[in-house]
Amino acid sequence: MTNLSNDRKSADLARSAAADLLTAADTAIANGVRVPADKVRVFGPVYSWWRLVCRTSEAVLLLTERGFSLEAAPMVRNILNHAYAINWLIDNGDPAVDALVARGDDEREKLCKKLEETGWPNAAEFRAAMDQATSQQPAPPVRTPTEQALHSKLKHELKNFYDMLDRYDVADVYPVYSHLSSLSHTSISTASAYVEQMSDGSLQMRSEAAELGHADVIQLTLSLLQTATVMSPLIEGDPMRASIDQAITTLGLEKV
Repeated sequence: MTNLSNDRKSADLARSAAADLLTAADTAIANGVRVPADKVRVFGPVYSWWRLVCRTSEAVLLLTERGFSLEAAPMVRNILNHAYAINWLIDNGDPAVDALVARGDDEREKLCKKLEETGWPNAAEFRAAMDQATSQQPAPPVRTPTEQALHSKLKHELKNFYDMLDRYDVADVYPVYSHLSSLSHTSISTASAYVEQMSDGSLQMRSEAAELGHADVIQLTLSLLQTATVMSPLIEGDPMRASIDQAITTLGLEKV
């Protein structure tokens, strides 16, 4: 549990913890890393997602310092999504990497078909590059029915965040994601963000969206902590451990 609230005091604590975690992250990789042999394949995508979480968190911190709150919501949504996906990838290991690669192939094929259907001039070039890459890849593994079912399940979870959360029995996180999604798409939330309904029924224009509070900063800090807790043990020496423990103390969390 934590005593964090959507207020300035908690936001200041979160910013301090986030800054420490980001510094620790940069320090941890400054001179390269050594990774256990059994984690080498999964390390690449985990590392990339972790760096995305770190860099996007830095961007959100800068934006919110300048008063951009609603505008940063799509980035906070991305942070939340990738933080849980990192756990998912580590927990499922090589089968999750296989599912990630397969989904990438599916998405490229989908894009290529759209290019062809809409008459893009570079569609043929894109198709040729895809075919060449496919010809250089090893044949897909022969899977048992059980292995194929797992492969399909993991591909599904990659695209369906709710089902990924359900695996961790944290479905209560989904309303947060859903709210951030409403601020990331063409919705009534964004359609009304810069106008205010007055008591006489008229609309008052706003140059900035209404203040959303400090939940964005707190959420990104929790995601930084979550991903650091997964990432640090993958690197020889567990280099972020001291900063992780300090963040847990700063945020009033319980060690698991």
